[in-house]
Amino acid sequence: MSTTTPATAVPADAAADRAAASVWPLRIAGGLLVLTPLLVAGGFATSPPQASNSGSDYAASLGADPVVTGISAAFLHYGWVALVFGAFAAVAMVRGRRGRGLTTVGAAATAFGAVQMSGLLLSDHYLASMSNRVGPDVAGAVLESLDAGVPWVQVWLLTGKVFGLLGPAVLMAGLARAGVIGWWAVPGWLAMWFLAPMLGSMVGVVATAALTVLCGAPLMVLGVRMIRRGSPDVVAAGRVA
Repeated sequence: MSTTTPATAVPADAAADRAAASVWPLRIAGGLLVLTPLLVAGGFATSPPQASNSGSDYAASLGADPVVTGISAAFLHYGWVALVFGAFAAVAMVRGRRGRGLTTVGAAATAFGAVQMSGLLLSDHYLASMSNRVGPDVAGAVLESLDAGVPWVQVWLLTGKVFGLLGPAVLMAGLARAGVIGWWAVPGWLAMWFLAPMLGSMVGVVATAALTVLCGAPLMVLGVRMIRRGSPDVVAAGRVA
């Protein structure tokens, strides 16, 4: 007498529903990666100009138009938020062992840095309000005292910049090693944050936004590939293979 329990067949409709549900996280994350350069470009395009890098001039620029300051901060904030979800989901694009470790480390570093950077943008709203209530000199002095006198703020700033800017570069390098995207993605990401803002004062707002989107093309290409990888027919083909 056999004690083997016969396997229960999964209805075709239930299997199809399960497959369709499993593709949506990857497709949504891919869409968020496509949006990331557009949101960053919007933040750069609406960023208030400042006379110098001093704290008082920075506070004065934010307070000159609090509405525009809020729009710029929101664009940048949600750009970082979108990157968090996209980075973690990008690990699923790696098939096999090649590049998986580097991609995983890059995704974790990206998420940690992006969370740090998104939180820093809240201070723009406070500085804009302080600039209009107590004056840009006082607001700038408060900012400079925080930056110089509170060690935890220094740690927050440093880890946010290092992990937020270099983490995605490591992520792109891992994906390039895995053959998901080309190596050009690494300098493209770095150029989006260094080249575009640096040339902003020379080429104008519209050109800066366009350059940001152009340099952010690696994220957009990766996002499109994630959306395509998450399509039901591709998932089904992968399971059959």
